[in-house]
Amino acid sequence: MSRMVVKKDGKLAPRKRQQARRLMPTYLTVWNYRGKTNQCGLYPIHIELYVSRTQRRYYEIQVPQKVTKNEWSGKDDGWVKISHPFAFEINNQIRDTLNVLKELNKRYYTMKKPLTMPLILKELNKDYNLDSFNGFFRQVILDPPETLDPETMKRYEAALKKLNKFNPAVTFADLSQSLFEGFKKFLEQTEELASSTIKGYFNACIKVVEWARKDNQITKEHQAAIFEDITVSVVKSKKEQLTVEQITEWKNWQFTEKQSAQERDRDVFLILIYTGWYYNDFKEALKTDLKKDPDWGYYIDKARYKNDNQAIIPLWIFKNAYPLMCKYFCKDTKSPYLFRRDIIQQDQPFNRNLKKIASIMGWVNIKVYNKMGRIMYSQLLIRYGAERSMVPKLMGHEDEKSATAYYDINLADVIEGVRKVNLDRFDI
Repeated sequence: MSRMVVKKDGKLAPRKRQQARRLMPTYLTVWNYRGKTNQCGLYPIHIELYVSRTQRRYYEIQVPQKVTKNEWSGKDDGWVKISHPFAFEINNQIRDTLNVLKELNKRYYTMKKPLTMPLILKELNKDYNLDSFNGFFRQVILDPPETLDPETMKRYEAALKKLNKFNPAVTFADLSQSLFEGFKKFLEQTEELASSTIKGYFNACIKVVEWARKDNQITKEHQAAIFEDITVSVVKSKKEQLTVEQITEWKNWQFTEKQSAQERDRDVFLILIYTGWYYNDFKEALKTDLKKDPDWGYYIDKARYKNDNQAIIPLWIFKNAYPLMCKYFCKDTKSPYLFRRDIIQQDQPFNRNLKKIASIMGWVNIKVYNKMGRIMYSQLLIRYGAERSMVPKLMGHEDEKSATAYYDINLADVIEGVRKVNLDRFDI
């Protein structure tokens, strides 16, 4: 393989003129590139990856048996002579590797993007069909381009599982509006999923397609056309709620000595009602989050676990909130957490215990789950005097449709916003 230098009037042309066209990396199959000798006479085969004078690497072809000088021809498509017992396998491996590199060059040249050595090596080290969108999706889950919280990762994994069930062999060329219309129909009719679940899966697919475009697997025009006319309408289901009387019954229920676990989780659920927390917020609350105002009393100043939005929670509006929380405070001076670690559990067993408590109390048609505590917090605030514009701030919401209600929050705003709230007349 030769590399030519352009001349003008017998002199070397300026470097800029030599760059008349965009140069792409070149690839050359070589045998024993180090030029060393050994006793057995068997040597490896490499692909020379040449990007520039300062970017040259050798990528080893994995072979079942190395090759002698007499078994090496170096000719395209027949690099290893048929006298080698694994000539067919080795030549195929070289051919497949070169095809991957040629397609990579073509993709980046078409998109007018620079192709560097790290990008080449990344492509060669992929362990899935490089044309596979399913494989790319799986790689995104294993090594996300951005930081994703655990709940989002679960949604991505569930979305890929459904996509694999619908079509396990989607290529980047297959990505189209008709493909995802079919996927949507599959989720609705065959899988019978709720519209909110389908929406979550499509959001995951849209993000992965965006990352595929950033990885130069597809063009911007291709990306824009895929979801252009596809919409997933979410039918909002009615959120289950408890009445004040039911909350009172829940609070005052007497458990037996053997039901200490249920008593503990009954109390934790009440704390969720008093704070508007999700269970994760409860688990991650720190001692530094608890503060006291000299005029009004205790409050929580904490970023939400889900979105890091600030939420100030006035505990004084529920007369039983702080005394109940004290029961479970962590007294270990070395621990940063507000609540004892021995009362913390995973979401699933916590929800199961809430259902068991409802069953013990004879609540046959009432579904109690940890997120209901947050719902009841907002409903009680709105019903009994809080200013509506203040509630999103108290709860640390993130909602673009009501952005004007979510400006910076401070304690003075909170005090004014809940001044009219009076829940003392209820035994909750």
